[in-house]
Parts: sequence; C-alpha cells; structure tokens
Amino acid sequence: MEVCTGPLGQGICNAVGLAISEAHMAATFNTDDHKIFDNHTFVICGDGCLQEGISGEASSLAGHLGLGKLIILYDDNSITIDGETDLSFSEDVGMRFEAYGWHVQAVGDVSDLSILRRAINNAKAETGKPSIIKIKTLIGHGSPSKEGKESSHGAPLGKEDLAGAKRNFGLPDDKSFYVPEEVQEVFTAAAEKGDKQRVAWDAAFAEYTAANPEKAAELSRRMARELPEGIFDNLPSFTIGQDKDLATRKFSEKCLTAMCPLLPEMVGGSADLTPSNLTHFKGAVDFQKDSPEGRYLRFGVREHAMAAVCNGIFAYGGLRPFCATFLTFVGYCVGAIRLSALSQFGVIYVMTHDSIGLGEDGPTHQPIETLESLRSMPNIMVYRPADSNETSAAYKMALSKAKTPTVICASRSTVIALENSSIEKACKGGYIAVDVDSPKLVLIGTGSEVNFCVEAAKKLTAAGTPTRVVSMPCQELFLEQSEEYQKSVLPGNVPTLSVEASSPHGWHRFSHAQIAMTTFGASGNGDAVFKHFGFSTDNVVAKGQALVDFYGGGAAPDIMNRPVFNNIMGKLH
Repeated sequence: MEVCTGPLGQGICNAVGLAISEAHMAATFNTDDHKIFDNHTFVICGDGCLQEGISGEASSLAGHLGLGKLIILYDDNSITIDGETDLSFSEDVGMRFEAYGWHVQAVGDVSDLSILRRAINNAKAETGKPSIIKIKTLIGHGSPSKEGKESSHGAPLGKEDLAGAKRNFGLPDDKSFYVPEEVQEVFTAAAEKGDKQRVAWDAAFAEYTAANPEKAAELSRRMARELPEGIFDNLPSFTIGQDKDLATRKFSEKCLTAMCPLLPEMVGGSADLTPSNLTHFKGAVDFQKDSPEGRYLRFGVREHAMAAVCNGIFAYGGLRPFCATFLTFVGYCVGAIRLSALSQFGVIYVMTHDSIGLGEDGPTHQPIETLESLRSMPNIMVYRPADSNETSAAYKMALSKAKTPTVICASRSTVIALENSSIEKACKGGYIAVDVDSPKLVLIGTGSEVNFCVEAAKKLTAAGTPTRVVSMPCQELFLEQSEEYQKSVLPGNVPTLSVEASSPHGWHRFSHAQIAMTTFGASGNGDAVFKHFGFSTDNVVAKGQALVDFYGGGAAPDIMNRPVFNNIMGKLH
C-alpha cells in the first residue's frame, strides 16, 4: 500500500499521480529487453470518495491522459454516514466515468470472486483507458442487526453483533481475534509469491544494470533521492548593474530552466496558468497520452486535484514534482498540501501573484491570510523571496529537503535587487540586508516589501534613527538556525517593525509591531494599491519612527526571548 490518505477523494488523486509516474518511468527507463517499470495502480474507494469534487477533477485528468494501468474498485454499498446515499447522491456513476473516458464495468454479485477476478482481468486488458469496476456490496454483511445500515459505517459492531457475525460466518465467537487456517494459507501463499517476484525483479534489474549501467545508476540515484554533486552551482545569481530587475516569478522561471535539464526527476506543471506562473522550463515536453516521456504536466483548471496528484507522483519514487497556481488559490490546494507535510512528501509548490501588488485582478486574487495559513502548518517551508538570489536559495533549499514540502511565493511585480543579498545568506531564512552601527530600529520585510524597508531605512538613518533591515524569505528556516545566529540578526530588544502585505498573525514572534493587512485588498494599479494600504516608504518611515518614540528611543521588550513550550516534548525552546 503506497498511500492511505484519510480525507476522502485524496487517494484517487494520489493514484492518478502513481499511474502518471509508472507511465513516465516506464517510458524513461524501460528497454526492449527489460521492463523495470510495469505495474498497475489499484484504488479501493467508496461512495464518499466519488462525491468529493477533487476525485472528479483527477478522474477527468486520468481519462484525458489515457492512464490504462489505473483501476478503481468502487465499493458501491449505497451507505454514507448520514444514511442511504439516495439522501444526496443519485447520479449514474458509470455514465459519469464513461464521459470522463474510462472503461466501466459493474459486478452485482461480489460473493462470486470469479466474476470480480474476470472484471479485473478485463480492466487490465484495456490499456488505452483507466478502468472503474462498480462492485455492489452489503455493508456490515453478516451482522444480525446492522447489516446494510449506516450504523456499521464508522463505528464498531458492538459485542453482540460481532459475535453474531462470527457465528454467521462459521467462526468461533468466543475468540477476540481468530484467523482460520484457510485464510492463513491464502496470505502465506501471497507472501511467497511476492518473495519470488521480488527475487525475479532483483535478478532482472541486475541484468538491466549490466546492459544499461548509466540508466541503472541514474535510477538508483533518483530512488535514493540523492542530488548530483555541485548541482546548485548552476542556480542563477544576480549581479547588480549587469542583470535586470524582474518579478520573482521570472526569477523562478530561470531557476526551473537551470535545474530541470540537470535534474530529470523534476516533473510538473501548472493549473492552466503556465504563461502567468512561468513554469514551462526550456526544452520541456508535455506529458500526454502519446508522449509519456514528457515532463510537463498540463493539469488544467484543477487546482484541488493538481496538488494531490503531485503527492502520488512523489510517493511513487524517483521523481520530484512541482506544481503551480496563484497564491490565493492555495485555498483549493491546502488539503493536499497538508498531506504533503504530514506524509513527508517533498512536493514543490510554485505560487505566483503573491500579494496585493498584483493590482487590477482585485481582492479575489490578492492573498491576505494565505501566508500565515501555510506558515502555521507543521513540516513545511514557506518562502517569499525578495530578489533573484533569494529565489535561487528557495529552490536550493526546496530540492535539499526531500521530506518537507516547500511553497515558493513569487511576485507578479518587479522587485529591486538587494545589495547585500546572496544565495548563501538567504539559505538561512533571514539575514541582515542593510546594517548600521548600534541600530535603534529594525525593519523586517519579505518579498517586494523589502524594498520599502530599504528605502525607509535610508531616510530614517539620515534623520538620526540608525535602522537595520532584515530580509526574511523563510521564517521556518530562520527558526532552524542557532540561537546565536538568530540574535545576531534580530537582537530582540531593539524596536522591530515587520512589513508584509499579508496577515499580521505570526509576526509577533519576531517584531513588536506590524504594517500588515487586516482587510481584503482592492482593485487598482499595483503601486497605488500598495500605497493605499500603507506599504510605502513614507509610511514605513512614519510607523518606524513612531515605534522608536513609543519606547522612548531605548530598548524594547526582548521579543526573541519569549518562552515557547513544546507540548509534545515538554522542552523549553
């Protein structure tokens, strides 16, 4: 079992990712003499899985791609938690999947396993379409009082019904756990068969290695999730005066173009926003039904499924998936992103149009709460780079962390290069972008807002308030650094103001006050929208000086010395 997701519908999407991976890896590594990759992907799902909208998105994509080795076993028992499915679900599932381009079968008598086996063999024989087998079952079968009822759906049968079910199946009812000999024989035979198949595959791979040493070495590297030595030397770095200031989404495109040709395990695409997300790396070939060797995935307008499909791609092994949409649409993806973090799947999420700075698309497209929503999740890295070097650092760290998903939040608007930035510094999550002797104020910014901080610091310092600027592209990474390093960047007792066009929540860990968003955005020119909501050099100057004056020009409470208790380990950080 490769994945067991929890939330309904996610597993079908994961299976689509697994099937995509099998097709791609087979096209990449198989030879005429050796089929190293040649497996079917099976899904066991129920009515609830097929009611979740995310499963429809993934099934539509699977039908388009003609994933002939994907087979769904649909447990059609007509029961959900509320009761019988006709309370809310009366569609013809078979017709829906036929419309998706699937091969559809139905099994009415599951007690005759030969019929089910025949249907599975038919599904395997259909190589041009994914298959779904609608299997009519009876929930709680054998239970004296709960057979066919919702009461057997999500709760134990209870002592009396459990005993009654055992008697109905000819099992001893006085044993809490009992495995009949004939069942043990079936599972023992299955294990022995699996052992023989593994031995045969190992022998086949040894032959494959002898005949194709370079391919075998590449496959072994990928499956171990190892990166070629020196790979990050190829990431673009920015030279002020020589390179052009661009939006970080364009720097992201440069990173993908630099990495993808050298890391063939990188596969991915966009939810119908390729020209905006800029994820189509140079030389990319589309993964389609007739070109499974392709590495660029056209997910279509299917953000929900896109992220979950990428989880399946990662789970298969040997591939590092990335996917993209606008940052505000993380709301569509967050269930799958949460499972990336929980499952330790190092999926890379490229989320562009990261703030109110995108302007004319208006508040529906301007993320406000999204960054903090993501940052509050365990085991995830959220990057909001301010320039080219920070963007390269985001990709470097994302590719270095195979067990942690990464969200790279990139701007639509042009950003100004920071004089003191570097890939190395940005890999610490936060660093001093502008420094002064004995600072009386610290400004922290992310993304495009760092430039407001830089310009404000110049004015404040010139007016007699020495001001340090800290760029913090990744809070999580900064908190991984030593306490000594953190204190060297943020002394804690110097009045500190954070500046980010996003929710203020979470910044209390690093700053005494925030310039942030407490309402939704507005439609208009990006620069005008920034100014309207207080993200301008002049307002940063005014609010920064007001913070210094609030503390009388002296020390502030040490923001970096607040105790945080880890409830799991009972340790003081």
